[in-house]
Amino acid sequence: MKRMTNSLMTAAAVLMIGAGVASAQTTLKAEIPFAFSAGGKVTEPGTYQVRSLRGASSTAAFALQNTATGRSYLLLPKYNSDVPKSWKASGSAMVAFDCSEGACALQKIWFGEGYAYEFSGPRTKSGEIQLTEIRLTSSKGD
Repeated sequence: MKRMTNSLMTAAAVLMIGAGVASAQTTLKAEIPFAFSAGGKVTEPGTYQVRSLRGASSTAAFALQNTATGRSYLLLPKYNSDVPKSWKASGSAMVAFDCSEGACALQKIWFGEGYAYEFSGPRTKSGEIQLTEIRLTSSKGD
C-alpha cells in the first residue's frame, strides 16, 4: 500500500510540474547560419525554435528544435547572469555563441526580460571568448 501511495504521489508531482512547465513556455525563433555545440551535441545550421521551459520552482530549461529536421535538444543553464548592456538597450531577445576556437558553442540566451542564462561549453586555450550574437524573433503560432 505504501509503495502504491508513493507511486501515485510521484505521478501527481510529475503532472503538476508538467502543467506548470507547459503554461510557462515562451517560444522564439533563431536563424543560425553555422553548426554549433549545445548540451554536448553538435547541431547543424538552420532555423531553430527556442523554448523557455519554466516549472513551478522557477528553474529554467530550454528546448532547441531544428524546424527542418525536427531534432530537439534539451538544455539546462549553468547559471543566471546579468544581461549585457547592449542587449538591454536593444530590447531584443538574443542568443550568443562562443566561436573563438573555430567551432561555435552555445554560450548565452536572453528572452528579452529577466536574467540571461549561460551554458557550459568547451574551454578555450587562450581564455578569450569571441561572441557571435543572433537576435531571437517571435515564432509564428504564439
